[in-house]
Amino acid sequence: MSFRTRTRWAVLPCLAVTAALLATSCSSDDGTASSPADKSVLGQENKATGAPVRIGLITTGPKAPVYTEELEVAKATATYINDYLGGINGRPIELITCEDELQVSLARNCANKFVQSDAVAVVSGEANNADTVASITSPSAMPYLTAAGGQQSLLLPNTYVLINALNSLAGVPAAYAKQQNFKKVAILAVDSPTAIDPLKQLGPFAFGNAGAQVDVVPVPLGTADMTPQIQAALAKQPELFHLLGDVSFCTAALKAMRTLNTTQPVMAVTQCVGDADTAAQIPGGYEGVKIIVNAVFDPAQQDTKVFDAVVDGSGAKDPKKAASVFRALLGLRSALDGMPGELSRQSVIARLNAMPQPAPLTLSGGGTFQCGSKPVPVVANICSDEALLGTLDENGAPTDVAPIDTSRIFAMPGR
Repeated sequence: MSFRTRTRWAVLPCLAVTAALLATSCSSDDGTASSPADKSVLGQENKATGAPVRIGLITTGPKAPVYTEELEVAKATATYINDYLGGINGRPIELITCEDELQVSLARNCANKFVQSDAVAVVSGEANNADTVASITSPSAMPYLTAAGGQQSLLLPNTYVLINALNSLAGVPAAYAKQQNFKKVAILAVDSPTAIDPLKQLGPFAFGNAGAQVDVVPVPLGTADMTPQIQAALAKQPELFHLLGDVSFCTAALKAMRTLNTTQPVMAVTQCVGDADTAAQIPGGYEGVKIIVNAVFDPAQQDTKVFDAVVDGSGAKDPKKAASVFRALLGLRSALDGMPGELSRQSVIARLNAMPQPAPLTLSGGGTFQCGSKPVPVVANICSDEALLGTLDENGAPTDVAPIDTSRIFAMPGR
C-alpha cells in the first residue's frame, strides 16, 4: 500500500519514551476540510438491548495541557458499537469515564473508582498513566486493555496491550537493520531514565537478534545544537540512525546531520515529525526519513471509512488524534464477541488470556491481534506484533507504507 497524503501529526504532552514516544495514534492525515462522511458504510442497524455492560474509560480530559478529544471519539465509538454491532454479545456498552488531566494522583483516583464500580473492564487510548492504572487494576483482578501501554503495565497480570509499543523503541529499527544487513545502529533519545533505561535494557537483546550492535546516545532535554552528539555517534561508524523524541528534538538532530553531511539512513517515530513550516527549517526537509507508523488512514480501506463515519458529528475537531481510543474500544468488543456465559471481570480476563482466534486490528492496514497468543514472547501482555514502516517526503508526508516483520526480533534465544 502507499500513502501520499499531506501529514498532520499529534504531539503528546510528555517526553517519556514509554508514555509519549510509544503510546500514540499518530498517523497520516490529509489536513484538508472533509466532506460529510458516508454513513452507509456502517451497515444495517443492529441495536443492543438489555442490561448495559459498564466499561471504565480513563482519559486526559479537556482540562489537560493537551487534549486529544478522546471523550468525543469514545462516546461516538460506543454509540456505533451499540447501534450497529449489537453491543457486546447483544448488550449495550455504558462508559464510566474518568479524567486524569495527565496527573498521576488523578490517574490513581480513576483506577480506584473503576475497581470500586461495577465495570467489567477498563480501557484507555493514549496510555499516559498506564503504569499507575495497572498498578491498581492488576492486583484487584480488574482487566485493563490499553492501545499501547507503558513500562510496568506491559508486565503486570490482567493487563492487555493491543499494539507492540516496543516496535517503535527498538523492534522496527532492529528489523530494518537485519533486512539491510546493518551491523551498527545509533539511537538518539532524550537523556532521562524513563527513556534511556528501557533502551539500554531492551536494545542489546533486540539488536542482538538482528545481528547488530546498538549505541544509545543520550541527549540532554532542550539541546538546540546536537552536532557534538552526532559527531560522537559517527565515531562508532553506525549504518543507521534512529530518533526517539518530539518535533524540536528531531529537528535539531536532522539539522546537525545535514550540517555534518551524514549519509546514513535515518528512522524516526511519528512524534518526531512537524508540519511543512518545520520541514522548511531542515535542509532538504524530511526527504527520505524512514517513519514508524502506528495507525494508518487509507481512504480506500473499509476501516478508515468506518472511522470517518463514526466520528462524523462527534464534536471532535481532529478525531484522528484520538484514534487510539477508537481502536481500544473496538478491540475489546472484538475480543469478547461470541464469548459464552456471563460477562464479568473474571470471564473477561479468562477470554483475554486466551482469545480463540485473531481479530481485526482496526486502522492497521489489515493487521490482527490475539491476546493470550504471545506474539511477542518476551512480553506476554502484548496482543499483536504488527508493525508498519514508511518513507517521508520533503514535507513530512508518509509514502510507501508497508508491513515489516519484527517477529524474530523479540524471540527468546533458541526459538
